[in-house]
Amino acid sequence: MTAVLMQRSIELPLEVRRLLWTAAIVVSASLPHWSTLTPWMPVLLLTAVTYRLTIALRRWPLPPRILRIAAALAAFVAVLFEYRTLNGASAGSALLVVMVALKFVESRSQRDELVLVMLCYFLIFASALTERGPLWAAYVVMLIWLTTVALLNIGRRGELLPHRTAALTSGRLLLHALPLAIALFVLFPRLPGPLWAIPGSTSSGATGLSETMSPGDITNLGLSDEIAFRVEFDGLPPRADALYWRGPSLTTFNGRTWSMLQGTRRGERVADSTEYRGDPTTYRVMLDPNGQNWAFALDMAARWSGNNNLRMGSDYQLGTFFGAPRSRRIEYTVTSYVDYRAREPLTSNEIEMFRRLPDDTNPRARALAQSWIVDDPSGATIIARAMDYLRSQPFFYTLTPPALGAQPVDEFLFETREGFCEHYASAMTALLRAAGLPARVVMGYQGGELNAFGGYYIVRQSDAHAWTEVWLEDEGWVRVDAVAAVAPERVALGSTRYGSDRGFIASAVLGNTWLRQAMLAWDTMNTRWRTWVLGYGPEVQRALLDRLGFGGLRRAQRSAVLFGLAIVATVLFLAGLSGYLAWRKRHRSDVDPAAACFARFTRRLARLRVRPPAAGEGPRVYAEHAATALPHVAIEVRTIVELYLRARYEPDTDGLSLAELEKQVAAFRPAQA
Repeated sequence: MTAVLMQRSIELPLEVRRLLWTAAIVVSASLPHWSTLTPWMPVLLLTAVTYRLTIALRRWPLPPRILRIAAALAAFVAVLFEYRTLNGASAGSALLVVMVALKFVESRSQRDELVLVMLCYFLIFASALTERGPLWAAYVVMLIWLTTVALLNIGRRGELLPHRTAALTSGRLLLHALPLAIALFVLFPRLPGPLWAIPGSTSSGATGLSETMSPGDITNLGLSDEIAFRVEFDGLPPRADALYWRGPSLTTFNGRTWSMLQGTRRGERVADSTEYRGDPTTYRVMLDPNGQNWAFALDMAARWSGNNNLRMGSDYQLGTFFGAPRSRRIEYTVTSYVDYRAREPLTSNEIEMFRRLPDDTNPRARALAQSWIVDDPSGATIIARAMDYLRSQPFFYTLTPPALGAQPVDEFLFETREGFCEHYASAMTALLRAAGLPARVVMGYQGGELNAFGGYYIVRQSDAHAWTEVWLEDEGWVRVDAVAAVAPERVALGSTRYGSDRGFIASAVLGNTWLRQAMLAWDTMNTRWRTWVLGYGPEVQRALLDRLGFGGLRRAQRSAVLFGLAIVATVLFLAGLSGYLAWRKRHRSDVDPAAACFARFTRRLARLRVRPPAAGEGPRVYAEHAATALPHVAIEVRTIVELYLRARYEPDTDGLSLAELEKQVAAFRPAQA
C-alpha cells in the first residue's frame, strides 16, 4: 500500500507536488499558534488548504476575484471583532494565520508559492513572541530546516531535488548562518526585560493563593502539582522547618472568611523595625505568573534586588503593589534571616483592629479563649494553652475535611476536628483574638522539593500554607503555626513529602521514583532554558561586558559597545565565510569535470561558427544564442546546458548528472544545417 501511494505521489504533476510542499509548510508553521487561536481559525486554515489541493487535483477554476476579496475583508473583520484590536502578539499572529490561509486559496503560480513560504518564516518567528520551552525550540529548528528545503524545491524551474540532496543543502545553508545568529543573539543590545516578556503574551500559570481565605480554599491547592516558584540558594539552605515563604496577610474576619486589609496602614517602612539575628540566607527566586502582584520571600526578607520594582508592604510582604497583575515570570534575589524579631510598634487603633471579631459568631471558641485569661496570663501563656489544646484533643490534619456550617470555627474546634492548614490557622487566630491578643493570618508556602539535577528547590501549589502571626508587646509579631501542634512532620518535611491522601495520580507520581526523577530532569532543562535563553537580557549582557573589561559603563555606552561588537562579529564572520566559499570554489574549479565537459561542448559549437560564451554571459543565455544559430539542434543544446547547470551548481553526490552530461556531450555531433 505504501509503495502504491509513493508511486502515485511521484506521478503527480510538478505543480501539484510544489503545492503539496507549500501546504505542508503552511500547516506546520501555524501549529505553534493553534493554542492561542480561536477554533474557527485553524478550521479555516485546514479548509483552505484542502479546498486548494482539491482544485489542483481536479483542475477546478479558482474562486472569482470578488469572492476572494470579500472573504479577506470578512476574515479581517472577524479577527478584529474577536480580539478588539490588531495590536499585540495574539491578535497579530491570528491575523497572519488567517491571511496566509486566504492567500493559499488564491495561489496560482510559482511566485505565489514562494511568497507563502516566505510568510511561513514570519509565522515561525512570530511564535517566539510568547514564552516557549525547549521542545518548541527543537520543533522550530526542524521546521526552519524543512521550510528551507521547500524553498529550494519550489524555487526550481525543473524537477524537484531528491530528498537527500535538498535536505543536505538546506542543512549546510543553516549551519553557515548559525555562528552569525549566535553572535547577534549574544551581542545585540537588549531592551529591559527579555524579548519574550511582551505584556499579555504569556499565559498565566496556576492561580494559587487569593486575597481571601475560607475553609477549603488552600485544601484545593493541596492537590495541585503546579509550580508556584523555584528557589536557588547561594550556599546551604535553611532547615526544612524554617522554609516559610511569606505571602499576603489577612486581617479582616467575618466569622467564616479572612480577607486582606484594603490599603496600607502606614507609610513608613516596617523593615526598619525588624531585628535580624543569625546568619543571612541569600537566594534567587524564579516566580511563575500567578495573576497577582505578590512576590514571595523567605520569612524575613532584609534586602532584595531585581528589575521588578519590588518593595515591602506594611505586612512585611514583597510585591509591586501597583499596575496590572503580573502576566509573566520574574526573577529577583533576596537576602533573608530566618531568625528575626519583627518589632513593629502598633497604635491603640491598630491593636483594636487586630483583636476585632464579628459579634454573635463562634461563641464556644470565645468561651474557650476567655477561660485561658481568668488568671490574667501573659501572651506567651495564652499561645502555649492554645497549642496544648490542639495537642490534647483528637485533631487530624487531612486534605479531605468535612464541610463546615454557619459557625465554622466552633464546628472545627469542637465537632469535626479535621482540617487542612487554613482550618487550623483560622481557628488559632480567632482564639488568640478572643483572648485579647492582636493576631492575623499569613498565607504563603512552606517547604519545597529539592531538585538534585538543577540544585534548586521547587515550591508547588501543594506547598501552600497558612499560619498565624500574633503581636506581643515585648517581641512584636511572632509566628504561631497551629499545624505544628497536630502534624509536626508536615512542617518538618513539607507537603511534597508529607501526606498520603493526595489522590491517586499524585500518589502514583510521588511513588514512582523513575517518573519523579524524569520530571525533575525535565524541569531542570526548562529552568535553564528560561534562564539562559528566554531570560537573556540587559543584566546578563552587563555581566558579559564586565568580563570583557567594559565594566562601569552607562546604559547608552553599553549599547554602543554591544552594537560595535555585533558589527565586528558580523564583518569577521562574513569575511571568513566569503573566503571559505571562494577557496572552495577555486579548489573545485581547478578539477571540476562538469566545467571541462561544458568547455568541450562549446568548442564543438565553435566549429559550427557559434561564438564562445562572452565574459559574464550565463549558460542559459549562451544556450539561447546557440539555439538561434542552430535551430535544428536547439533541443539538444538546451538539454546539455541544463545538465551542465545541474552537475556544476547542484549537489550531485551519486554522479548521475555528470554521467548524463558526459554522455550527451559525447553524442553531440551536429552538422551545419
